[in-house]
Amino acid sequence: MVAPADGPVLSVVVPVYNERDGVRPLLERLTAALDGAGLDWEAVLVDDGSDDGSSELLDSAAARDPRLAVLHFEVNCGQSAALDAGFRHSRGTLVAILDADLQTFPEDLPALLEPVARGEVDAVVGIRAERHDTGWRRFSSSFANGVRNWLTREDIADTGCPLKVFRGDAIRSIRMFNGAHRFLPTLLRMEGYSVRQTPVRHTHRQTGSSKYGTWDRALRGLRDAFGVRWLQDRRLHWRLR
Repeated sequence: MVAPADGPVLSVVVPVYNERDGVRPLLERLTAALDGAGLDWEAVLVDDGSDDGSSELLDSAAARDPRLAVLHFEVNCGQSAALDAGFRHSRGTLVAILDADLQTFPEDLPALLEPVARGEVDAVVGIRAERHDTGWRRFSSSFANGVRNWLTREDIADTGCPLKVFRGDAIRSIRMFNGAHRFLPTLLRMEGYSVRQTPVRHTHRQTGSSKYGTWDRALRGLRDAFGVRWLQDRRLHWRLR
């Protein structure tokens, strides 16, 4: 893989909101995984209005490693906004996303990158093969996933999995909105891009706490799914002869 003249091969976008205890292990593992694979990379760390000291830790790490870029939101804006800011400030030919909570593994990124780097597919999205969550969380996630797929006529097995890799130009072409992070594979397919799904590892949260409740996430996700279905049905289809 050859880096573009003005940027690295890979940009990893990581939203961070009040993950003070996880910042150091996140950066250590991400650095080890990507350096170990011989990748030319940068990380775009989007501080989503943290107030627990995460901001200062991110800035300190970036001062030591020029491959780390930190964006600071004035207030908490949510995961979709953080990803949008990261995508817009990324420079990589490829773009990956990863949650800061380390429930998915940075070490799985190199394997996900390969099919996109070889041009076989435009995006690879993870499926948490063996989820280490509570039974209720697994059930609610599975139910919500089924409803989203039914409404959007999709087959995405685990749209909530945070580990994904995209062609940089593809993901930067997507118009984001609040809640778009749940529909990235579908939004890409709507623009004609190809998406592959592959199993990835999952583990218990080691530090911090979840930022999502079950019912508020379900209601917002349902509303957003209707919106995406509307977009699918109202898309323009035309070609010049």
